[in-house]
Amino acid sequence: MYNKIMSDEYEDCEEIHEYKNGLDFCKHSRKDKIWYVDTPGQEGPYLFSFDQKTIFNFWTDYPDKLTPEQIEIFKKENPIMAELK
Repeated sequence: MYNKIMSDEYEDCEEIHEYKNGLDFCKHSRKDKIWYVDTPGQEGPYLFSFDQKTIFNFWTDYPDKLTPEQIEIFKKENPIMAELK
């Protein structure tokens, strides 16, 4: 399951899962551009990807390792998390 703080922002959540390379990628809606990486049994990592290839950790990578376009997408889809940094 993806992080609870994000699920509260989506009342009409249609959770979509894709399994690749042993990882569970999920997103809230088909229109979203961000995939979240499920980390069962782990508290703390907040992992996400735009292409299911490069995985970012919010706590260590945001915003420094994202492109300006990726930062804007993140802010749009995750305004609460974006305000934390």
